Amino acid sequence: MQREPIISWHRIQRSEAIESIIRKRIASIEKFCPDAVGLRVTLDAPQRQRHAARGFDVRLHLDLPGPDLDVARSIRQGLGAEDLTRAVNAAFTALEKRLKESRKVLGALEVKHHPTILHGEIIEIEPELGYGFVRADDGREVYFQQDSLVNGDWKDLKTGSRLRFREQDGEKGPFAVDVAPANG
Repeated sequence: MQREPIISWHRIQRSEAIESIIRKRIASIEKFCPDAVGLRVTLDAPQRQRHAARGFDVRLHLDLPGPDLDVARSIRQGLGAEDLTRAVNAAFTALEKRLKESRKVLGALEVKHHPTILHGEIIEIEPELGYGFVRADDGREVYFQQDSLVNGDWKDLKTGSRLRFREQDGEKGPFAVDVAPANG
């Protein structure tokens, strides 16, 4: 993280064991999200009501480039150190889950790159078998088939016809997709 994580203790005695758990969980978040800016961990034991068990609240605020993430978890069982450990682990597990979900959403926003549109001339065509070869303007020969024709009529294609297409790599070499007659 770019900034040292901040751990705040409110109405709770500081504990080396709990702090060790927090540091280990922070290290796992740093591995998954190396671009994190900082993390604030707040541990709190709100005042208990007369006949209620003591509980613990753990709040995490992860500073990220882009939208930050906030998570809060509470445990109200009545067993001191065990409940604080459970609350810390529940908060960090929830933060990791939210972080993975946000990465998935942000990853989906990446722009999908399409191959560039190329132009070429048919050098060989087998109308009955439904395939042919086009020589791209840069001199490469590219295979195409009837199924890849998106515009025009297969019967109108002949040797010397101009096409526009996108090239993709296949197991046996390059092939053309989105094939259409180049009108003009």
